[in-house]
Amino acid sequence: MRKHIHQLALIVTLGSGFALAQGMPQQQPTQNQSAASSQTATADVQGNIQSALQKDPSLANSTISVQVNGKFVELSGTVPTREAKETAERIAKENAGEMKVKSSLKVSGGAGSDKPQNK
Repeated sequence: MRKHIHQLALIVTLGSGFALAQGMPQQQPTQNQSAASSQTATADVQGNIQSALQKDPSLANSTISVQVNGKFVELSGTVPTREAKETAERIAKENAGEMKVKSSLKVSGGAGSDKPQNK
C-alpha cells in the first residue's frame, strides 16, 4: 500500500508541475537571442547563395564574393561573360529572400562580354 501511495504522490507532483508550466507566460527572446538568430539568418543567406553559385556550371570560371550587410546582399568579383553576370545576379536574388541584391560584378571579357570586340 505504501508503494501505491508513493506512486500516487509522484503522479500528483508531476501533474502539478506540468499544470504550472502550462500556465506560465512564454519567455520573450532577449536581445542577444535576437542578434544571434539574425547572424544565423545572415550566414544562412550567404551560404545558400554561395552554394547555388558554385553549383552553376556557367559560373565555373568566375570569382564571386558574397557579402551580406543588413538587408543587402552584395556580389563582387569577376565573371567571364555578361550572361554569367546575369546568371549570378539571378541566383543571388532567388536565394536572398527579402534582401536586396547589389551587384559590383565585372565582366572580364570573351564571348558575350560587355567589352566591345575589335573587328
